[in-house]
Amino acid sequence: MQSIVKPKRLAAFEDMIQSNVKSKILSYMTRQNIQPSYGDYLALNTALQSGDEPMDQVLRWVLQNPKQHRKYFETALYEGLDKLPHEIPELSNFFQLIEQKPVWYDQGKIDEALKFTYRLGVNNGLILRDVSLMTGYLYPGFNQPLVLTGALKKQAGTRLAETTKWWVDITEQDGFERFSKGFTSTIFVRFIHSLVRHQLQKSEKWDAETWGLPINQYDQAMTNIAFSGVVLLGIRALGIFPSKQEVDNFLHFWKYAGWLMGIEEKWLVDKEAEGWKMIYWMQFAHPQADATSVSLGSSLSKEPFERKYRYLRSFQQKLAYKQHLEITQFFIGRKKMQKLGLTPQSASWFAYYLIGRNLALYTGAKHIPKLNHFLEQNGRHLQKIGLSLYRNQSQQLASMHQ
Repeated sequence: MQSIVKPKRLAAFEDMIQSNVKSKILSYMTRQNIQPSYGDYLALNTALQSGDEPMDQVLRWVLQNPKQHRKYFETALYEGLDKLPHEIPELSNFFQLIEQKPVWYDQGKIDEALKFTYRLGVNNGLILRDVSLMTGYLYPGFNQPLVLTGALKKQAGTRLAETTKWWVDITEQDGFERFSKGFTSTIFVRFIHSLVRHQLQKSEKWDAETWGLPINQYDQAMTNIAFSGVVLLGIRALGIFPSKQEVDNFLHFWKYAGWLMGIEEKWLVDKEAEGWKMIYWMQFAHPQADATSVSLGSSLSKEPFERKYRYLRSFQQKLAYKQHLEITQFFIGRKKMQKLGLTPQSASWFAYYLIGRNLALYTGAKHIPKLNHFLEQNGRHLQKIGLSLYRNQSQQLASMHQ
């Protein structure tokens, strides 16, 4: 077998193809071989060392004259290419690429995915915060850009508000239309990713031999799956069972979101089983949880104390703190809680409450149209109320990885 240049974070191919109980169960459940082929392994290695070439090309042009060129970039982004004083090939090439929807894009699926997302109400946000985000901190490869760019110094509430603001923008009706906030904020985040990647690559603090490229293709793809596949797994555990078509629509929405964010199509999933395989690979593409896991996990756990509740603020902050920890413990257990510096709870009471509540509501909604409509309307209202808790913090934008 040929010798390849790989970051230290990636395990040897021989380790990844070892069969065990977990791999056998997942292979059986997903009707595929969960372990990678050697071709898969080489692609994974390449992804860990690959950025976003279309946007990276734009960034290299911007850096030739940062003040003037960034102004041109933002004009093209927020007002359109026709508002530029003259044609700029670097911007024309990029925006013509992203303004043309991919051939697989289906507006009908996007619209249905939004309705499904609204019906999930607070459940979507709880899974994203307490499972996707918190569990992601167990994998230090995701944490390095946050540590080295000083994002740890920002309050967890600010980081969470920024990401929530982006999520709300893209899940608005017509959020992916060219000049909507969803579209423009996604491209702006993509630009910031490229800028951070460039700055960290130049920094002596970035250990490329260990981590590969900052905000690389694989880490971005796994972040996208955290918003899609992990949410689907999580809501089932909380008593919500989507139909096959709802799953297909939801994955399609996040496939396009990932494409717009600059993730290569080969790392975007159409089926849940594809995402499960990539989730299984994560343990081989990251070392064990470390001090950054504790710093980020502990910081996020205390985020409820930054919330601006109108009434009984202290009581609601303490209650939310406990409820979020109970959900995390329900999904990952006490041992992994400790790896994140979290306080173990006596039991996951809030998760059990959500299961009972969701089973009653969402099972009933399948037979009662008015209840289904209520879940959709009220669910979106609750999602926006969640954002309003952060007030001024939510006016900012942030990396998808924060």
